[in-house]
Amino acid sequence: MEVQKIFLRPNSGTEKAEKKKLRVAAYCRVSTDSCEQKTSFDGQVKHYMELIEKNPEWEMAGIYADEGITGTSAARRPEFQRLMADCEEGRIDLVLTKSISRFARNTLELLACVRHLIDINVHIVFESNQIDTRAAYSEMLLTILAAFAQEESRSISENTIWGVRKRFETGVTRWVRLYGYEKGANGEHVIVPEQAAVVRKIFQLYEKGTSTKDIIRYLHESGTASPNGGKKWTAASVNNLLNNERYAGDLLLQKFHVENHISHKCVPNDSTEVPSYYIENHHTPIVSKKQYKRCGEIMRMRRINGMGGEAGNCNQYPLGTKLRCPYCGSVLYQRNVPVQSTRAAGWCCEIGENACRGFIIRSHFVEEALLEAYKELNPADIEEKQTSSLYGEAAKLMLDIKREHPAFERVDYWWVDDFVDYIEFGPHKKNERECRRMAALGEKDQDDRIMKVYWKCGLVAAVKSGVTEDRSNPAAVAKLYNKYLERRKTKEARSEHHTDTPKKGSS
Repeated sequence: MEVQKIFLRPNSGTEKAEKKKLRVAAYCRVSTDSCEQKTSFDGQVKHYMELIEKNPEWEMAGIYADEGITGTSAARRPEFQRLMADCEEGRIDLVLTKSISRFARNTLELLACVRHLIDINVHIVFESNQIDTRAAYSEMLLTILAAFAQEESRSISENTIWGVRKRFETGVTRWVRLYGYEKGANGEHVIVPEQAAVVRKIFQLYEKGTSTKDIIRYLHESGTASPNGGKKWTAASVNNLLNNERYAGDLLLQKFHVENHISHKCVPNDSTEVPSYYIENHHTPIVSKKQYKRCGEIMRMRRINGMGGEAGNCNQYPLGTKLRCPYCGSVLYQRNVPVQSTRAAGWCCEIGENACRGFIIRSHFVEEALLEAYKELNPADIEEKQTSSLYGEAAKLMLDIKREHPAFERVDYWWVDDFVDYIEFGPHKKNERECRRMAALGEKDQDDRIMKVYWKCGLVAAVKSGVTEDRSNPAAVAKLYNKYLERRKTKEARSEHHTDTPKKGSS
């Protein structure tokens, strides 16, 4: 049987199928902005452009370059993310890169990226490591070499951190941009007058009792530019400014530390794992240490909430722990006392082993009495105390303020802190009828409803507490409040029991 031969007709020159060119991209990266690394970075880009363009079987698909960015996390590298996105969209067939350490120093992340690219038919060539993912055993080599690259990254990170900490130990700091200051010729803090004036105003407003919200409103209305140059001030920007010890001329080094060399996440430093260093009088302050510390204390007290009270919680600002119980001597704490009155705030004796829980005086009585006590202060009496070795400094400060402010309209921490040592109360045990009877007879000490203010200048002022009705008597209010707490406790217990009791018929 004759075999019939089949001949394929050869293509003519115009019909000859051209081999499809590989679309080749390159990825370059350096991790710092130094001049040496800049040269290396420019060299990488130039090298790959020439390498791709001179290969007739390749077609330029792009140069992707991250400059001055760490390689331990792909999420922090925008050009790397763009490269991966273009690969997924089918625009690239082959990726060239210098080495594994340039591509990634995180072993798991590297392998995940390589496997993903192989799955979508994109391969990588690591020049220095002589690895082509199109070849056999490439993944095994990648795993081993990537582990070394990750360890190298950890070592570099630890060496860098060690160097920074050694400089901190010796008091050597690095410049950090700060509103109110600019960097001097020798790296020192130089005050910027216009910005410093804003900083002082913010501290003054906050110290005088102005809320953060009202400070922001003032800054916006006055057209003051924010630290970043914009028009919008935020609560965070104001609070960060108030919490920054640099404005008092000090320096706290290593407030944060990097959690690990892979995530590069900064976390607050509580000094348990990493030491922090505090340098006093490092540079010229914008505000005094006293004002800075006082604003910090105001912020702390505003955050301390009371315990109990369904109407919400009261804080200790601005009287703090200056009030004493006349029955047991315990410190009084401010609470919401939702009995009898809509003006629920009250100073209560209820915390501590020795607390008698039998005295609660409404907060508005205390504040009104304190304002009256200050108003009645005689400047001549204060002036006499200036010669005292014990009270002289406090008396001088108080006299200056008294002359400037003969009276105050509200109780603020800034003057309470400077003037008031502590406050005591009369026992408030006599009822209204008995007080009137004793007053009619002209008996001495007929009214025990008094408040004594012990001033830091050494003077003592005794004023009426303002409690004139028996229903407002601290003992009566405490009795009602304790009953209220017992009822609430019983109600909560019943509610909990009802929730825990299984319904009828349930298993």
